[in-house]
Amino acid sequence: RKIRAEITCEYPKRTFLNTHGTGEISNWDLSDASGFITLVAFNLNSHTMSNKLKKNKAYEFTNLNIRLASDAFKTLPHQFQLLCTNGTNVKEIDFPVDHQHLCYKFVHLNQVNTIPMHSIIDVQGRVLRDFGISTGERNDNIWSRRDIHIDQDGSHFSMTLWNSQARLVDRNMVGLNIKFKSVKVSWFDARILITMANTQLLIA
Repeated sequence: RKIRAEITCEYPKRTFLNTHGTGEISNWDLSDASGFITLVAFNLNSHTMSNKLKKNKAYEFTNLNIRLASDAFKTLPHQFQLLCTNGTNVKEIDFPVDHQHLCYKFVHLNQVNTIPMHSIIDVQGRVLRDFGISTGERNDNIWSRRDIHIDQDGSHFSMTLWNSQARLVDRNMVGLNIKFKSVKVSWFDARILITMANTQLLIA
């Protein structure tokens, strides 16, 4: 079966260690008219696909496998992921995409404590507190972090913005009304919302 889709997000390549030794994994978000799904490639396939796939380009894929997405690691609500195999073929295509229309499925902040951990959701709110940007280094990678509190109709929630999202606004964010597409329900002493590489922020 052929899949035709655009690459909307390319995640940083990661390494892992298991009983077979050190491995490599790459992830991309694919988008078509039906929605979004994650594409995963391991080891040699990770290396091969990383050289072929570019963000905002469209491709036709054949010979992909399907697997369940791990709640702990997934970055999209879709319960499945596409997996590259040694037989996967890919070619760049022309593919009309509507970038103007983002479809939100908002969860009210007063419901976030009742939904499963690791859920990927859309939220909106007004920034009450902005604790500023901190930076650090891990595994030779520089990271940026920004903790904020947001409010929606009297319900407050803590959020952590990471990396490009943390640096998106170069002034204090207090008072801004923001829509967040694809944030993850996580835990740090209490439930919080965190951004990911594919999170989109829209300032109203």
